[in-house]
Amino acid sequence: MIPDTENGGDTRTRDLYPVNDAAYRLGVTPRKVWLLIRDGRIRTKRLDGRRLIPADALAEFVDSLPDAEPEKVSAA
Repeated sequence: MIPDTENGGDTRTRDLYPVNDAAYRLGVTPRKVWLLIRDGRIRTKRLDGRRLIPADALAEFVDSLPDAEPEKVSAA
């Protein structure tokens, strides 16, 4: 799970994140998160008409991302 450290270093985690908060935590725009949801890459739950992202769904998404290849530096 992704710790919620925004409250003065508190490491408790939230169970569900609104799209804007999930976007902030992933370092992308809310629009990108909506596209990932639409494509089925991030799981969501609905509560009173709101779309919320479970903390474990964010962790699963991050774990599913490929590792970055090391950048090749050319000698100039």
